[in-house]
Amino acid sequence: MEQIIFIIFLLCIGYGLKFLPFPSNFAQSLNLFVIYVSLPATILVQFPKIHFESSLLIPAVVPYFVLLLSIVFVRVFFKNESPNTKAALYLLMALGNTSFFGFPILEALVGNEAIQYGIVYDQFGSFVILTVYGAVIVALFSGESLNFKQIGRKIITFPPFIFIFLALVFGEMPQVALPYVELISKTLVPLAIISVGFSMQLKLDEQRGVFFRFMALKLLLIPMIVFGMLKAFDIGGVVGITTLLESAMPPMITAGAIAINAGFAPRLTASLVGYGILFGFFTLMLFHTIF
Repeated sequence: MEQIIFIIFLLCIGYGLKFLPFPSNFAQSLNLFVIYVSLPATILVQFPKIHFESSLLIPAVVPYFVLLLSIVFVRVFFKNESPNTKAALYLLMALGNTSFFGFPILEALVGNEAIQYGIVYDQFGSFVILTVYGAVIVALFSGESLNFKQIGRKIITFPPFIFIFLALVFGEMPQVALPYVELISKTLVPLAIISVGFSMQLKLDEQRGVFFRFMALKLLLIPMIVFGMLKAFDIGGVVGITTLLESAMPPMITAGAIAINAGFAPRLTASLVGYGILFGFFTLMLFHTIF
């Protein structure tokens, strides 16, 4: 509980910094540090601890199951909405905040051993979906042309992906360097959560019906379906709870930024991302309790 309180405290700090003379791209700067320094250090520490077994397929495959559910739900429950609104919902329904918000929550609710499985869910699921599926949605709804060569280049040059490869090749860090890399990895939680807080927008859009339907589907129904699937296949332990919590994460801030930059219902998008984080605290603790 103390770690959850600490995360809320960091969120409040990040949100409070919006009212001080910080540059508008402050969160982007923090994100770059997390992507290029904190997360690679965490991968170097945590990834060699992973025992490669069939259970790893669960956090690697479930993000794509969530993607399919999301596409179906947007088509069924939001079929009468405008194309721009549907484009935003396609992005936000499929993509959860599985790293910047997800890793700190996993550490708080499950423990440090969950991070290795969270990395699998995030890097082999969320990031690939964001890069490929995100590009497809933007192209389809904004009239752009797809460049799969550029998409592939983005994936293989993404710093965390590079460090996963290095961790696979070289294994555990040398003992002389490990304490320093662990120290750098500890910057992940505070910087990521402060960045999330700084990025939060809490102005509720007038599309309240869309807002509440989306929240019910994203934060409750999709995780409940994943929960049922995990129980049906008797998947428990750290792998099971980590996969469930990652599937229950609120909308991804990066996906929201892509939607806003593309002009896809920017006010609604900002509200869904901001309030999703607040509502997500309660739904994540609920699923952690019932698992």
